[in-house]
Amino acid sequence: MDQDLQTKIFKWFAGRRIKIVDLFKYLYLAIAIFWVFAAYENFSNGNLEGFIYKTGVGSGKIALLLLGIVVLPGILGRFRIEIKLTRIITLFRRQLGIVAFLIAFTHFIIVRGFLYISGFNPFKVPLELFVVMGMSALFLLFLMFLTSNDTSKKRLGKWWKYLHRLIYLVLWLLVLHTGLQRISVWSVYIFIFASVEVASWAYYFLKKRV
Repeated sequence: MDQDLQTKIFKWFAGRRIKIVDLFKYLYLAIAIFWVFAAYENFSNGNLEGFIYKTGVGSGKIALLLLGIVVLPGILGRFRIEIKLTRIITLFRRQLGIVAFLIAFTHFIIVRGFLYISGFNPFKVPLELFVVMGMSALFLLFLMFLTSNDTSKKRLGKWWKYLHRLIYLVLWLLVLHTGLQRISVWSVYIFIFASVEVASWAYYFLKKRV
């Protein structure tokens, strides 16, 4: 894409950043409302229970897609590749990360959470390894979600950056979560991002030594 056009697109988003951030807040609310609706359908054995479950499965795929998008600017930056359009992702990386967590939680609560709430005790039966990997990734994402605000960033100082670097571990946990179920487009997708993430850091440190 033409560089001038990329610059114009970036400036358009940058000039409307505050309004777009406000729109994200409505999206957060919409997702929360969907949780309530999904819970009602699940526990009332409504006619849309099958649709809700499919939505839960699909939300896991959307969360993977968003996580790949969120880490992309950092990967390109370490490789010293400049694509101006990715700066749009950087503008809204916090908001995209929050959405990624909320959608990942949607995946968990529909596919597994409702089952546990209904009385099934997950600790009485050995959990499948892929479930453990997924829940571990979700827990780390939850920590990042809780600290995705200016107050936490200020109070945690340098520890905030260390905490949010857990995203690299999250990627590999998700490689295991998806790959241990079956090899699919999504397991390959997240494996590529996890691998390129490692490669980008290796390249970055090697370049610093030169």
